[in-house]
Amino acid sequence: MAIWRCGTVIVRDVLHGSQTIKEEVLADLIKSRPVQRLKGATQSGFPTKGNADMFPTYTRFDHSVGVMLLLRRLGATLEEQVAGLLHDVSHTAFSHVIDWVMGDPSNESYQDSVLETYIRGSELSDILSEHGYSVARISGLEKNGNFGLLERKIPDLCADRIDYSLRDGHLMYKLDSDYCIRHLKVRDGEIVFDSRRAASLFGRNYMRCQREYWGGNEARLRYYFISQALKIGIRRNVISKPDFYRSERYIISKLRGSGVEEITDSIAKGLGVLHFTLSKRQGIKLLKKLRYVDPKYVEDGKERRLSEVDAAYRRLIAEEKARCHQSVKVDPDRVWTR
Repeated sequence: MAIWRCGTVIVRDVLHGSQTIKEEVLADLIKSRPVQRLKGATQSGFPTKGNADMFPTYTRFDHSVGVMLLLRRLGATLEEQVAGLLHDVSHTAFSHVIDWVMGDPSNESYQDSVLETYIRGSELSDILSEHGYSVARISGLEKNGNFGLLERKIPDLCADRIDYSLRDGHLMYKLDSDYCIRHLKVRDGEIVFDSRRAASLFGRNYMRCQREYWGGNEARLRYYFISQALKIGIRRNVISKPDFYRSERYIISKLRGSGVEEITDSIAKGLGVLHFTLSKRQGIKLLKKLRYVDPKYVEDGKERRLSEVDAAYRRLIAEEKARCHQSVKVDPDRVWTR
């Protein structure tokens, strides 16, 4: 949630509480149309309805503001906070489902590939220029290595990875996210934990989210059905690619009102209470990006990775790598919803 007051913005966040944003560049960006548009895009990519207790969701706006707030707490520069706020601004409706429509589901990089183009084509470019920031630097992220607190390659910690995993862990598993945040520190320009216990709590929550949610069979099957509805919708001229930069609610309404059975059946399966049976024969192949972390922590002045001292955690990583590379199929004749 965001409230405007005399040029400042007050944001109320589930992880960071109420915060007053007085920096003009951040306030201007938060109030901009492209950032406000993210309130219409869910982080998960499938707005939950019948199964909200199993897969609670929040918006890309919540995540983007949360990343910015986490960077503030960690003492990041204002420029890196700006980059954190805008790092997901080019996300379409349904977030990474778009990679099943026009990208690569195993990589999920469509949004990153259009980030700079999107910023340059919007009012964000003028706002950044007015406040003396470079679009190229702000949109460079991991590619250019400009912001080491915001983005790092797997399996390291970064503000982006920390925010979405703590947010999902808090909503799904009642994770003590505040404890994890309190035990974060910056060492030599990198985010680490200051205790093994905090690193273990965070790491195990992340791997649980990956196994049961982000990389789980149900989430992957929902991505498949929603992407099918979107692809057929484009092919049948029910929706167009510019619609992806409107709200998910708008697109769902057009798909449901299309009268095309293939579309309405697919969107019902993608958003409803889903039941399915895995198959050993040919069927719907489920793809998903591999995500894992191996957090660093510091104790007694020494820096270690969790997997170096925790054999059980090391096995968790190995099992997840093997699971995500396995071919998983669903029997298309044994998928139903209610």
